[in-house]
Amino acid sequence: MKNIMFGNSLMLLGIAIMILAGLEVIYVGAMWASFLLIVVGFVMAVIGFFSKDSE
Repeated sequence: MKNIMFGNSLMLLGIAIMILAGLEVIYVGAMWASFLLIVVGFVMAVIGFFSKDSE
């Protein structure tokens, strides 16, 4: 469950960075970091979904 929550948090952070870069509040080159965060967060959420919980 923790992997799913952490993955979702990474995806939300990536979306927030993407919005700020789109509005040109922060450097537009940060868009690549947001793509990376979204992909890593999605992979972590999927792994957390399919892994067995030890609880």
